[in-house]
Order: sequence, then C-alpha cells, then structure tokens
Amino acid sequence: MDCLTDKQITAAIESGQILSWPKIKRLGGISDYEEVSDVQVCMIDGVPFYILNVVSPEGEAAKIALNAVDGTQEVL
Repeated sequence: MDCLTDKQITAAIESGQILSWPKIKRLGGISDYEEVSDVQVCMIDGVPFYILNVVSPEGEAAKIALNAVDGTQEVL
C-alpha cells in the first residue's frame, strides 16, 4: 500500500485533491471516536484514504479508512 508523506498530504490538501482530516472526520461521522494512531493517507486502488486506528465511544478498537475526497468509510 502506497502512503503519502506529510509533505505530500499537505500539498494534496492545498491543491484541493483531498480534504483536510478535520473535514473528513466530520463527513465520516466519527467525530466522537478517539484517535489512537497517527493518521496516514494511503492509496487503495488509486483512491486516497485516511487510515488510522480509533476507539469508539463504546470502547471498541477499530482500524478505519475514510475516503480522503468525500469521507465515505471503507472497512479494512
């Protein structure tokens, strides 16, 4: 899986290719989840996804991927 560097992520956000993590987090409806890992942007089938580990409000750990363009969730 190809992942972007922080510099590439910043450039992609500034150029409008992807949305910032706070916006995607709101679109994805996971604002009440606790982030427990660094947020990465990785390509899945040519589409950029934010990938990270989270803990739900109920205390369940999960690894999630949110589309970096529209916030739709993929199950990994």
